[in-house]
Amino acid sequence: MYLDAMQATVASFSRRGVLGLGAAAGLAGLSGFAAGPAAAASLAPGRPRALDLSTAADNIYAFAKTWGTLGNEIVFGGHEGVFFAVVGNRRAMPLFGYVGFGSLQFRILPNGDAEYRGKDATYYTDLKTGELIDTWQNPFTGKTVKVYPYINEQVTTTIPASYPADRMVTDAYRWEIAIGNAATRKEDATSYRGDKGESGRSVPFVLPWRRVGNHYLLTWDWMLEVANPVTPEGWPEASTGPVINPSEHFTFFVPAGELEDRGRPWATMTAGFFRQCPWLPWMRMGRSGVEGRMFANSHSYKITGGLDNIPRPVRARLERDRPDMLLPPKDWSQHPVGSSWGYYSKVAPKE
Repeated sequence: MYLDAMQATVASFSRRGVLGLGAAAGLAGLSGFAAGPAAAASLAPGRPRALDLSTAADNIYAFAKTWGTLGNEIVFGGHEGVFFAVVGNRRAMPLFGYVGFGSLQFRILPNGDAEYRGKDATYYTDLKTGELIDTWQNPFTGKTVKVYPYINEQVTTTIPASYPADRMVTDAYRWEIAIGNAATRKEDATSYRGDKGESGRSVPFVLPWRRVGNHYLLTWDWMLEVANPVTPEGWPEASTGPVINPSEHFTFFVPAGELEDRGRPWATMTAGFFRQCPWLPWMRMGRSGVEGRMFANSHSYKITGGLDNIPRPVRARLERDRPDMLLPPKDWSQHPVGSSWGYYSKVAPKE
């Protein structure tokens, strides 16, 4: 399976030591760092130090600064793109745009794991105007449908410093449980602790970073095959079946000096971002008879870390309807990671 192949690839990076990263290998006005011995060792104000990206500690440190911040104050990033449809052997067809924001704050725990918390939201847009849409005319069915954005009020999970050798990293994060299998499996979001999988072996959290010139590059993929929260029984018009298999694929670009600066709690970041998935539930394609898939070509960014990182139409909508989404999270309590399908199943009435 592709999941197994990817796991072997990541593990081989670690074994061969071919990261090629020197020694071993969206924010102005922030102050303070995450508490704990591990954080103190990683964050030394004013002391740049090359990253040893063969170790879990520096991988988690670098990933946290790339994706969010290790500081005490909230930072914002944005994402923008276009969703396309592919049906049979027909050429790709643009459907609608999407824009959103996210904010992630990390803290490194004494045992070397990291926790993060934040919020994110995604809205859909008209291809011509770029404005948010509340309804959309489905070209496959001819029907006008209500558009449901994705609002996640509490993004929280744990990144383990090591995970079972016979499982994908995403499985250690329990994303597959959080999105779909929570209905049939009883583990909570932190149940990976002490879990070494069937083989009993664990491997460190090491990602395939590469340094090119004065930038670090990182490819980051997560791929799921999970129970669909939008069940055919509850939402026959919206559901594409009992199982969904979305995936997301990132390529991050991060300035090396910012990532290696131990006195800086975050690093600016740009990323190319590809997503593929079944029809979104609000498109109401469950009984359309149209066999196809969607993909999104987009980009993510964390440049200033301020409110200007939030795409203009999203910021205006949040300030009008959900100003709480622009406030910092209140606690570090762990919850399952959400999804567009999980959110739809909560807010859309059963048919």
